[in-house]
This record gives sequence, structure tokens and C-alpha cells, in this order.
Amino acid sequence: MTTRIVSVSSSRADVGILSPVWRALAEMPGIDLHLLLTGMHRKSGAPDVAVPSGVTVHDGGADLAGRDGAEASFAMAAIAHDAAALYATSRPDVVMVVGDRLDMLPAATATLAFNIPMLHLHGGELTYGAVDERIRHALTKLSHVHAVSTVVAAGRVVQMGEEPWRVHVVGAPGLDSLRMANRLARDAFAAEVGFDDVTGLRLVTVHPEINAADPLAPLTATLAALDREPAPTLFTAPNSDPGGSEARQRIEAFVAERPWAVFRDTLGPLYASALFHAAVMVGNSSSGLIEAGLFGLPVVNVGGRQDGRERGSNVIDCPAEADAVAVALKAVSTRTSRLAAETPYGDGCSGTRIAALLGNLPPRDVLLAKRFHSGDAEFSAPWACHEKVLDARAR
Repeated sequence: MTTRIVSVSSSRADVGILSPVWRALAEMPGIDLHLLLTGMHRKSGAPDVAVPSGVTVHDGGADLAGRDGAEASFAMAAIAHDAAALYATSRPDVVMVVGDRLDMLPAATATLAFNIPMLHLHGGELTYGAVDERIRHALTKLSHVHAVSTVVAAGRVVQMGEEPWRVHVVGAPGLDSLRMANRLARDAFAAEVGFDDVTGLRLVTVHPEINAADPLAPLTATLAALDREPAPTLFTAPNSDPGGSEARQRIEAFVAERPWAVFRDTLGPLYASALFHAAVMVGNSSSGLIEAGLFGLPVVNVGGRQDGRERGSNVIDCPAEADAVAVALKAVSTRTSRLAAETPYGDGCSGTRIAALLGNLPPRDVLLAKRFHSGDAEFSAPWACHEKVLDARAR
């Protein structure tokens, strides 16, 4: 019997999370995997993702980048329209969604009209400083199976009334790709991203903090602090949240006037090398809290966008003020060695766990018959220890 799965991806960031699951599913017999690429994938006008052999790719929806208010709502409607068209023709047994992005929500809500079970990755996490918080919890309540990244997240999903048997601690699948990635040597990586030397490299990603009085305050503070001590600095693009286009313009203008700074839309397969060779990550991306710890990379987390999210001891939190960011960067620069590799998000072997869940789901009628659970539940992680996952200190 074949299980047909539709996996929704709204950005290159989603691909980093989902690709280990796709690879594992592609190797399993009896799986018919379809990908719906929407949201920021539409920026290029064509599918921009390398997928395993035998996987069917569908391009649809609209890019939310730079849109807000009515425009964002219209774009979400386009995503729901194309998702519904795919569900009507493919009749999937389950739809897999991830995280907390605005462009993920319409593809998820479209499953309701078809009564399709849904598996959600990365539920139960907290980010008080972003609209992602509400979207993530909405996706949790729409879903029927929950593949969560940590034991703490599992407990939160149950607190929302989800039955414990539906909740599975699997770790963060984004770590899988980084653990398995081929890392370039320092000189080769420097040449690839446009530097003569990457000693002291600062890796920077700053998104708008939507819930703040000034959503671009973290970016303003970060740029001012970076400008005080010129050093090789590699920026990646902000997300498509309201204010993202203005943030991108400010970053591009900043880089254009500073020979020590480089801007890349996305690093793709170079990301593992960037985390390995960087001296510090700066900004407010979830990657600083989830992936950077695998490499023992110090992180300066600016502002409140990631408030509530679990983090390792590699993270220094500071307010969105230039002086505070500068002090945190100074503290990091005094370190003489990498931190111990540490992350609460697993062992980099999550893809196979999630694929196994998808390949062994309970019958459809059992999945759809949700009941509200009152009470707590105990969970344990399937990995023995999160330390020494990767010897990131070996240079």
C-alpha cells in the first residue's frame, strides 16, 4: 500500500529543515512524496530546490516578501488556492508542514476542507517577539501528529490539549543537514563568499521584530555596532515579514559602502562552512539558537524576537541597542577557543525518525478523531546526550 505525502515548503530555510526528511522518505518503499514549493520560493519564478529522485515537485502560491495588510492576505489566498488544487488532484494521505511562517498557514488551513491529516514539525516552541508565535500554535491545533524538537516543546504541545500519543520528540531535522554537510577549507570558503580572509568572520542575519514598537530596531543597533569595529562580515537576507524589504535595502546600502562586508541572499550548501569558520553569529534568527550550538559558535542574540525559545550556553542575549550589541561582540572577541558543542535540539539524526513516523501512521479515522487532553505527560529524548555531536573545535 502506498502512502502519498505532500510536504509544504515556503522558503530556503524550510528546505534546510525538510531535506533530511525528504531524503529519508525517498529511500522508503511505498512512499509517494510530493513537494509544494510556495512563498519565498516564488521569488525566483521557478522551483529552486534540489530534490531526491522520484519526488514530484509542484510550484504554486505567491511570495509574501515585502507585503503586508491586504497584499499579504491576497498572497495567502493564492497559496491556499494552489494548495487546494494540489490536494484535490493528488488526494494525499497526509500533509507535512513546518514551523511558524505566515505563508505556511494557508496551505495548512486548506487541508480542513479535504479532511486530510497533518503532521507538524517544530511545534511547542516559543518566540514571543514575532507573529510566528501565534502561527506556530495555530498549526499545532490544526495538526494530528506532532514531531517536536525538544522534550520541553513536547510538554507544551500537550498543554495545548493535544493527546500525548500524537506527540513525538525527534530533535531538529535542520541539524541533520549540517552534521552531514561537506565543509570547505577556510581559504576555499573565503574565496567562495568573496573575502580574502575570514579570520574573525561575523555571520549576520537580522529579521524584523514585528511585535516591537520599531520592528527594525534590532537591525539599526546591529549595523551601528558592527560599524564600530570593522571585520569580515557576511550578511544573509532578512525574511518576508512586514519590514523585510526595507531591512534588505538598508543592509544592501550598508554593504555597498563597506569593503569588509558581503551580502548573500542565502548561503545554501555553504551554510555549514559559514557556521564552522565564523567567529560569531549576530542577529535574531532562530538558527543562532538551534543550529549554531552544534558548532560551538558564540551567538549575540539581539532584541526580543527569540524570547521564549530554548537556547544553549553559546547564546548571549542583549537588547536592541548599539552599545549593548557592541559590548556583547567585545565579550565574544576575547574568547580564545570555541565553546563546547551543545544544543538542546538533538543529535542530527531526526530525518529518519520523522520519516519512520510518516511511514507508520495510524489509520486515517484514528488520526482525525482528535480529543482534547486534560493533564500532563512525561517525555524523554531519543538521543543519549546532546554534547559532542560534532567536534566543532577542530580547526
